[in-house]
Amino acid sequence: MGKELVNVLLGIVLTVVGVAWYVVRVPFLGDLLEAGKLVPFWRSFLVLFAASFGALLIFIGVILAWMGIEDYRNR
Repeated sequence: MGKELVNVLLGIVLTVVGVAWYVVRVPFLGDLLEAGKLVPFWRSFLVLFAASFGALLIFIGVILAWMGIEDYRNR
């Protein structure tokens, strides 16, 4: 019973962190982009990473919580 609940809780936490990634301002990313100190490639890479990281966390969190619920249900 413990492993399933850990998967569900970890999935919920990852999903909340993924949503917070888009809602909460991340100071170091904004400072890097506004300063203009990055080479254009790294600036584009940082923008792509910042845009996709939250969605990745949400996706992994939902899948992990879903797996934990299915394991708990099939016990």
